[in-house]
Amino acid sequence: MQLLPCPSRLRSLLLSCKDKASTAKIHALMILTGTITYGNSNARLIATYARIGDIVSARKVFDKLSQRGIHAWNAMIIAYSRQYCPSEVVSLYHQMILDRVRPDSSTFTVALKACASTLDLKTGEEIWSKAVNCGYEYDVFVGSSVLNLYAKCGKMDEAVVVFNKMPRRDLVCWTTMVTGFVQSGRPMEAVDMYKRMQNEGMEFDGVVLMGLVQACASLGDLRLGLSVHGFMIRTGLPMDVMVQTSLVHMYAKSGHLELASCVFNKMPYKNAISWGALISGFAQNGFAGHALEMLVEMQGSGFEPDSVSLVSALLACSQVGFLKLDCFQRLDLLECHDCKLWDSWAWRGSSSTLPPDDGDEHKT
Repeated sequence: MQLLPCPSRLRSLLLSCKDKASTAKIHALMILTGTITYGNSNARLIATYARIGDIVSARKVFDKLSQRGIHAWNAMIIAYSRQYCPSEVVSLYHQMILDRVRPDSSTFTVALKACASTLDLKTGEEIWSKAVNCGYEYDVFVGSSVLNLYAKCGKMDEAVVVFNKMPRRDLVCWTTMVTGFVQSGRPMEAVDMYKRMQNEGMEFDGVVLMGLVQACASLGDLRLGLSVHGFMIRTGLPMDVMVQTSLVHMYAKSGHLELASCVFNKMPYKNAISWGALISGFAQNGFAGHALEMLVEMQGSGFEPDSVSLVSALLACSQVGFLKLDCFQRLDLLECHDCKLWDSWAWRGSSSTLPPDDGDEHKT
């Protein structure tokens, strides 16, 4: 019995496992010493197999358990969640209920997350009802998950009801509400939620501010957009490619192309969406030549035009009359997804042959 590891020692051994071979050795030791039946040891073993990516072995351990406590159930449910298997999560949840095991906060949180990922509102609301009956109506983690479910399913009125009843709201809850309103096409309510955050002294992260920038773009509220951008600069808040792209889109949509270009040019990393935001801004504001030049530059930088860039290019061509010149005569627009559209641009010549912008003509 000297080989019998104490619980704390067993936990450290499992945490040290980096691969299947080392985990299997600890597993064998647990069987030989009988520690696999001690407390939460089996749950830790399941979690370890899951952590190293061996979900099959994790499930085998789970299925062989003669008695499964809440920790073992949660370990297996969380393992499937981290492997992006929402149907398995929900299936295990239902099996758990049939086995008369009482779910806890972790169970409800992960099960609701699985429903949100599949937009399964019906099952999600059933799980939420069970959570309320079990006394988790005001649990911040469960509440955050049901807010996410409603937001992703476009049920923001229902989300507001849950949100307003929560005695404590963390940053995730506020973020879900702001982004949910933006994605549901309700930008004014996203801005109102931001103001509530300010009044309650909540700090902001990049996700909230990105949602707010998107709301400002939809509303055409450049003043608030400038204020948000200034706040991010003053506080040194990290701005990733998504936040910066949202700023480009906001400035371009409001017609402030110099500001949009300034943000774009300072971006250390750009993706196809970033390019598309600026190209679209030039095209929609009548600067066709600039839009086409940007598209050529985009391809020269190794990016394939997406649908936004291609539609903007067509708009730009229509503005300068390229369609009358049969610029796209040899193009099969059904193959735009292969990004072959601008292979024919060489037929028209380099960007130096582009006609002047209408905007430039107005300046002279």
